[in-house]
Amino acid sequence: MRETQRTIIRALKVRPEIDPAAEVERRVRFLEDYLRVSGAAGFVLGLSGGVDSTLAGRLAQSAVERVRADGGEAVFVGMRLPYRVQHDEADAAAAVGFVSADETVTVDIAPGVDGLNEQIRLATGTPLDDFTKGNAKARHRMVAQYALAGDRGLLVIGADHAAENVTGFFTKFGDGAADVLPLSGLNKRQARALLRQLGAPRQLWGKVPTADLLDEHVGRTDEDELGLRYDEIDDYLEGRDVPDEPAGRIEAAWHRGRHKRTTPVEVTDTWWRPGPRTALVVIDMQNSYFEFPELADVRDELVGRVNELIAAAHGAGRPVVLVRTEHARDGSTWTLNMCDDGEGFAFPGTEQARFLSGLDVGGHVEVIKTRDSAFFHTELVAELARLEVDHLLLCGVSTHSCISQTAIDGFAENMHVGVVRDAVASDDAALSAALLEFLADQMRQPIIDQSAALAVLRTGGWPG
Repeated sequence: MRETQRTIIRALKVRPEIDPAAEVERRVRFLEDYLRVSGAAGFVLGLSGGVDSTLAGRLAQSAVERVRADGGEAVFVGMRLPYRVQHDEADAAAAVGFVSADETVTVDIAPGVDGLNEQIRLATGTPLDDFTKGNAKARHRMVAQYALAGDRGLLVIGADHAAENVTGFFTKFGDGAADVLPLSGLNKRQARALLRQLGAPRQLWGKVPTADLLDEHVGRTDEDELGLRYDEIDDYLEGRDVPDEPAGRIEAAWHRGRHKRTTPVEVTDTWWRPGPRTALVVIDMQNSYFEFPELADVRDELVGRVNELIAAAHGAGRPVVLVRTEHARDGSTWTLNMCDDGEGFAFPGTEQARFLSGLDVGGHVEVIKTRDSAFFHTELVAELARLEVDHLLLCGVSTHSCISQTAIDGFAENMHVGVVRDAVASDDAALSAALLEFLADQMRQPIIDQSAALAVLRTGGWPG
């Protein structure tokens, strides 16, 4: 599997195989539970007649029916949002009938879109081009949904799924805007399978996808516009081998559409910066480990060096992950040696479990571990996927155990890992030296000094 492919699959949480019946139940339950917790009065969704909105609509209707069956109050409103007359009106009507929403309302977006277009023409002398006008249609549709949702206390459902997400094939702040995404993690093939499971006719689950936003190319298919077949996208997302040409197109679209998958860019964001996506990972800079005399002697110097790295990461807008060890008092998280000795450490809320005084701990991602490796049964992989990080720079303690084991497991996760030798420490110098040599020779992981590490964090370059 390609390295970027693995990262994308992990980020979008796509499964290579699904049980359609179980997935229907899981997603209806999600909508039902979220609606109860939110206190909203129900859902609203734009129904286009396509596979995705038809599936999301049927799931939403099932969810509100369950809420009502349990004595609650909930409503699902399906919105038809044509631009004048929809070219595939028969499919849209069939979808409305299958979804059987509690209420269906139709709002023609043409007056709003055309009015905006005319005002822009009067102001600039030039009307919107067809592509930009198409995006204006998508945004007007979402304006209508949020207007109705706001007036009636409803949640807006989005029909985005992994095959659209990976290609960025949605309009930013248009169909990409929503409160809940019940199709997340599915590819197009799997969405069709769920729709078939729900009993939809072939006219609906087999419909050829089209965004239908362009006046000059009415009914143009998604695949024609993307230059990709959904089978290629779905195979890629399921971890299958895909030829280099379509795989490259998918990965280029993933990187190009990154701005669509986030809130507006902030000062501390790094996803837009060129070069490797590097995170600084600070390991076990907590009181328990510095009870060893060898580490206590270098405590202040090490805190200073680590803080210098953190400051450089902050200055370049790169993420910092603070990892610390914490064990349950009941022994459920203890290692075999701890169990044999009958002694645990770093219990929640204790001084041992706290970060060292003077360490810069503000505004970082925090990961709790119970073993040497920061990857073992932790949220680190998920956090790195969320941050879209593929390069790690390690510092902290102890070099011969937690640092080296994290580096080795990072290699197993296909992450590029480097160690800052001036910002790590250990109570076993000989073993530490041997393990750093092993990482460099066998894992081909760069072992760099403080100045080189600062350059990596500030420029985004990675040691060759």
